[in-house]
Amino acid sequence: MRALIADDDPVTRAILIKALKPWNMEVTVAADGAEAWEALSSGQPPEIAIVDWMMPGMDGIELCRRVREYPALAGIYVILLTGRGSRMDLVAGLDAGADDYMVKPIDTEELRARVQVGMRVANLQGRLAERVVELQGARDHLARLVSTDALTNLYSRRWWFELAATEFSRCRRYDRSFSVMVIDLDYFKQVNDTFGHDAGDKLLRAFADMLQVECRQSDILGRLGGEEFAILVPETPVGAAQKLASRIGDACRAVKVVTPAGDEVTCSCSIGLSQVQNDDDDIDDVLRRADAALYEAKRSGRDCWKSHQLAETT
Repeated sequence: MRALIADDDPVTRAILIKALKPWNMEVTVAADGAEAWEALSSGQPPEIAIVDWMMPGMDGIELCRRVREYPALAGIYVILLTGRGSRMDLVAGLDAGADDYMVKPIDTEELRARVQVGMRVANLQGRLAERVVELQGARDHLARLVSTDALTNLYSRRWWFELAATEFSRCRRYDRSFSVMVIDLDYFKQVNDTFGHDAGDKLLRAFADMLQVECRQSDILGRLGGEEFAILVPETPVGAAQKLASRIGDACRAVKVVTPAGDEVTCSCSIGLSQVQNDDDDIDDVLRRADAALYEAKRSGRDCWKSHQLAETT
């Protein structure tokens, strides 16, 4: 454990250093407030600081206030030393941010007891900080589990709809546009039936990887379930989204996975597109039109895209 001793009296400093020896503390010594602040604000801060009230340059009260203003120093246990023993002085020291208060001349047994309290508090704070980090890590892990499809690492169905609804609200507020495309892998059931579900899973992952390459970072990619995917393309009218749909269709035909038996598995996809409209109430309205366009693409022979606004195919 680390400790800082800040006192302009060399005799007091020597007494304090000797008192801290039994705990094998790593002690830093400062002869005035400015030197103490430099030690506190540079490098790794100590767990305990024993600070004299009256010091040249910056007194202990000001040093305490500075310590409490900085979140990185919030965990330091500060013991304020002073020759003042009135109630008002005690209140002033604690108000400034000191955790404990000790009146000179120093009683080494009293100092030992107070330092032990500081060490217990510092240890508890350290364990609490570790626990907070663990809980934050667990929270982040759970958030990833909720928001991410485990197989493809795209957004999960639930999270895609959350983000899409947020984008819908943003576009409504700022009178912006976006497009949605719904993608379905053609004859995917045959892949599972012929080559097995492991091959089907590999194909889904490879297709998702391709989508991440072809799409922009701002595009919202999700797996809605099974072999169905959705992409929300912000700030993009359906005409521009059609170009992306064409690229995805071409890139999909190039996707292939190899089974343990040496078989090459490929696929094509059907895509339905729709653009947000002024009379849409929510993201579901946009998605319904994209779904209708997807079914039209399937009825047209698959391996193509269809747009709700424009009856064009590639």
